[in-house]
Amino acid sequence: MTSSKSIASLERLAQRRGVFCRYRDGFRRQRSASVDTLIAVLRELGAPIETLHDAADALRDDDLTRWRTLAPPVSVAWGGSGIRMALRLPASESSSTAAWTLTLESGEERSGHVSLAELRTCGRVDIGSARFVAKILSLPELLPIGRHQLRIEVGSSSTTTLILAAPAQCWQTDTIDRSWGAFMPLYALHSEESWGAGSFSDLGRLFDWVQAQGGRFVGTLPMLAAYLDEPFEYSPYVPASRLFWNEFYVDPRNTPEWHQSTMARDALARAESSGEIARFRSEPLVDYRGQAAMRRRILSELSSTAFADPERRAELEQFASTRPHLNDYARFRATIERCGVPKGYDADARNLHVYSQWAADAQLTALAERAGQPGLYLDLPLGVHPESYDVWSNSTCYASGSNGGAPPDRFFTQGQNWGFAPLHPKRIREDGYRHLTDIIRNHLRYAGILRVDHFMWLHRLYWIPQGATASEGTYVRYPAEELYAILSIESHRNQSMVVGEDLGTVPAHVRNRMSERGIDRLYVAQFSFQSDKKPPLKEPSAEVLASVNTHDTPTWASFWSGADIEDQVSMGLLTPEGATEALASRAELRKTLSEAYGTEESAQAALPAILERLARSDARAVLINLEDLWNETNPQNTPGTGAERPNWRRRAQLSLDQIQKDEGVLRALALVDRSRIR
Repeated sequence: MTSSKSIASLERLAQRRGVFCRYRDGFRRQRSASVDTLIAVLRELGAPIETLHDAADALRDDDLTRWRTLAPPVSVAWGGSGIRMALRLPASESSSTAAWTLTLESGEERSGHVSLAELRTCGRVDIGSARFVAKILSLPELLPIGRHQLRIEVGSSSTTTLILAAPAQCWQTDTIDRSWGAFMPLYALHSEESWGAGSFSDLGRLFDWVQAQGGRFVGTLPMLAAYLDEPFEYSPYVPASRLFWNEFYVDPRNTPEWHQSTMARDALARAESSGEIARFRSEPLVDYRGQAAMRRRILSELSSTAFADPERRAELEQFASTRPHLNDYARFRATIERCGVPKGYDADARNLHVYSQWAADAQLTALAERAGQPGLYLDLPLGVHPESYDVWSNSTCYASGSNGGAPPDRFFTQGQNWGFAPLHPKRIREDGYRHLTDIIRNHLRYAGILRVDHFMWLHRLYWIPQGATASEGTYVRYPAEELYAILSIESHRNQSMVVGEDLGTVPAHVRNRMSERGIDRLYVAQFSFQSDKKPPLKEPSAEVLASVNTHDTPTWASFWSGADIEDQVSMGLLTPEGATEALASRAELRKTLSEAYGTEESAQAALPAILERLARSDARAVLINLEDLWNETNPQNTPGTGAERPNWRRRAQLSLDQIQKDEGVLRALALVDRSRIR
């Protein structure tokens, strides 16, 4: 076969498997995936291909496999409608009878037969000497919300399809309309009662205060399990698991064992008398390793006390048995801590992780119940640590031969490699989305609003084969409708709203689909200024959560001064000439905003006007970064940087106690609250 024919076969196979042969990068330039990239990604997706010469055979094998599969592994029934899917059959069986059994999630069974000859034909194909036909199966069964199983038998062939019966839109409620909330990373939050970083108790105190100011919710960064010893990784977006919580944030003093355990209180007393806690409280950056070690000593004593009591031990073991994978996770973490590989574990360490997850659940549950709706605004990160529990225990659900990332754009001209394995679209589908559903349920158990990071991944995600550079990847398509269905089902079960992070280069059809499925988008003022138009701030729509900035952008004070532009020059992302032009444009924007809103040309004067504009808009909700209210200039994260920047470590300049008394903060929140009421 000539090379051109082989390439044609390769591209047809790629299209069939949802791999993009061509795509647009962040510069809106069209790029073509290389042959090597296409082969590597296709092989990762299960195609039998090693070289370009295998393309034709692999395409034929793929066709045969597809047509020999009686029914898809998953099908969606929207809005309580009946089941509708394509059956693929040998042509010789196209006039036979299909038997079906529908098992509802409740256990109820329904069954029947259907004549295939009476079904509408939607396709025919000949592959070699084999002939196949596709028929539309339509069962007018009104389905309750949930995950149901449909078994189909035709002759000697049978298969089972997961039916996702989903409401047409994710759960929404008008009680959230015109609400506002405050944002603060929990590690940055600190109070007179904290030990240098925030706890779930501090988060509760913050919510109580925000609610007293008229706010309805509090947002924070992911609080998921993390490796705070070895391997050491504290980024909230590279968790050790998306199924479990970070014991770093558990408040030991808010557990039943605190007053029973003399050893735990003694451990705290030693940390206080040695100056350890005073040091944690005085340092501008969170010492994760040191604080985690101290907190672990105290939690270990509490765990020992709890497991020594037969009644409490039974309660904890019961909790572990009702939480999917907790026993497995606790043993995994205990083993990694002991010898670095999951072969053997220390029973006390296992008990500690069970106890820590019980305590995290108890404290988060109490907070969520006290907060009401919407209460907590939690963030679901895109990936996990390469050595995470999730990858180890659900290895087939991850594409271990690739990394997730992003193609080249203005800020990352060589593209981005995020260093984690993406979810495998084919295998998570064959798995019935059990792993992904567990992840979502873990968050919606407490969240009134769930922010899904990099929401575009439901449609497509940029994959980089292992060993390739970030610019040598390509996009892989995901089964978006099925993923929307899972979000819709789980959001209704938990009465939680879903917000999709859709910033950056996102195709219009993705945002249209989000709107159709009841998923709010993000609006960020820093990306919506228009110095050459009136008004200078583009008006947010009703279906958004609006904010001035995000944790990945400059603070308001830094943006106003142009310090972020100078930072881009220092990182090599902007030339001096480009910076001169950008600074001039920023100066023009400052002038335009000040004239439009009748304020002094200063960050401190302009911010209230911007907040008032957002609060008076039609935006469903407004999120306020508390650090902006005292003119913080340092960001919580500078994307594209690592150890050279204090990302995810900087403690807030003001303590919670100081925030509650700060007149500038109180004035700004009162302005927002008044402006939201109309």
